[in-house]
Amino acid sequence: MSNLVSITRANFLPLTIVIVFAGLAAAFYSHRVFLPIDAALVMVGALLTHASVNAFNNYFDYRSKIDAKTPKTPFSGGVDVLVKGMMKPSEALAVSLFCLTCAALIGIYFLARLFNVLLPLVVYGAIIIVLYTPVISRVHALSEIVAGSGFGLMGLGVYATQTGVIDAAGIAILIPITILVALLLFLNEFPDAEVDKVGGRRHTVILVGKRGSAWLYVAGQAATYASIILAVAIGAAPLLVLVSLLSLPIAYKASRITLKNYNRTSDLVPALGSNVLFILLTIALMACGFGVASFV
Repeated sequence: MSNLVSITRANFLPLTIVIVFAGLAAAFYSHRVFLPIDAALVMVGALLTHASVNAFNNYFDYRSKIDAKTPKTPFSGGVDVLVKGMMKPSEALAVSLFCLTCAALIGIYFLARLFNVLLPLVVYGAIIIVLYTPVISRVHALSEIVAGSGFGLMGLGVYATQTGVIDAAGIAILIPITILVALLLFLNEFPDAEVDKVGGRRHTVILVGKRGSAWLYVAGQAATYASIILAVAIGAAPLLVLVSLLSLPIAYKASRITLKNYNRTSDLVPALGSNVLFILLTIALMACGFGVASFV
């Protein structure tokens, strides 16, 4: 069981949970709809999808020997379960395919009801799950955008399974979630940049350098909050969604440490932790804002 938890990086799955809640809360706020069976199914499908992505990533990183060389932190560097021989690569691949197959069955259920709305999201998701590590991560500056948009579209997909449409409230969660998850991956790339470069990856930290990337990280934080404020300003989200700005002190802490220690992995670890908390809290507070606004 511990190997299964490691290979799927279960400690990162709370990200999926808060994204699903954000999609459900936005759907209830904008359309006053809550379908409990569909909500449960989409939660299970989203978790299986995320677990599949993580297991695929670990499998391909083992094949490329990246995981054997990256410095390990609680937030980056992959896991050692394959490197240490605690699980066979074929077993990791089997876990990936099993999770993906189960998620696909749930996806087919929703496609049968909302084919035109969900088909582009499902196809995009399937492509990036399979191709992210072996192909997309090697395309210049594409990995963060693709990863972020994948999770942003997850939130939008949750919204669509409840409402049957894609509209302004759905976009209001798509954009900040996309930026936030891109930032999650982006900052986690700092400690791995040198090994990733040797392994053939071409993400933004490698291309721009750590100093420039530190400032890009700060810009990404600003863009997140700007997108939330804009959504409220144009009426796509309720005023209470501004409660998500309460994560600003944590964001500031992460950016301050990053700007100071971008080139020192051991000193950067607190920023990685603050970054995870900033992202989870911002999305959770968005969900709370939509949810509470439904009753006031």
